[in-house]
Amino acid sequence: MTGRAAERFDEALAASPPHLDSPDLLPARLARACAAALAVDGAGLSLHVGLLRTPIGASDPLTAHAERLQFTVGDGPCLRANDDGEQIDFSLEDIARNWPELWAALIDTTPFQAVLSMPLPPPMGPLVVLDLWVRDPAALTVLDRADAQEVARATTEELALTVTGPEFPDDGSNWLDGPDARRRATVWQAMGLVGVAFGLDAADAIATMRAAAIAAGRVLDDVAEDIVAGRLVPADLRAAPGREDDAG
Repeated sequence: MTGRAAERFDEALAASPPHLDSPDLLPARLARACAAALAVDGAGLSLHVGLLRTPIGASDPLTAHAERLQFTVGDGPCLRANDDGEQIDFSLEDIARNWPELWAALIDTTPFQAVLSMPLPPPMGPLVVLDLWVRDPAALTVLDRADAQEVARATTEELALTVTGPEFPDDGSNWLDGPDARRRATVWQAMGLVGVAFGLDAADAIATMRAAAIAAGRVLDDVAEDIVAGRLVPADLRAAPGREDDAG
């Protein structure tokens, strides 16, 4: 690679802390390198396959939380970028117009004021999307889009090196075993339990869980963990089918 952004990316990746050395944490290392190379406040990588959206790495806990908020609402800049297949930038005002529940959650629990969401180029894109979060919207205004594309290319190349077979993403790539991805897998387990309990298909089951999480002011991942652990049964969900009728 050439160019200053590429050099900054390579330097940041080489300087990753030892606790991120394991293969499953490669996406976290890459997210940190993206944030450092582009001078943004947070970077996150997520995988999109049908209904399944899996966070695979974030530069920091706040960025990981911002992804969970988008997933809880079921829409947002990252999903829009994946759907459209092109990079999109959103200020908080843009997010408020499009997703008021996401806007409220972001201003309550994060310092972020704007985001640039961009699918990675092939071979990892558009299934893998990179979110770049900033505290000051002006930081996105001055962000060189050519630099962002250069860093996205570097990221997709690094991820591609670890793909071990043609059945991506189910080919044994170690970075799908990272802690963020494993936590999201709990959502799919809970979705199955809710679906069986109420005779719902996957889309309706996850919609029920989302509605319950939003009503409770929680992220969907936490609600799912409680369901799988038995701390919360599907009938206790505030948005469970039939609750309103039962209450009447």
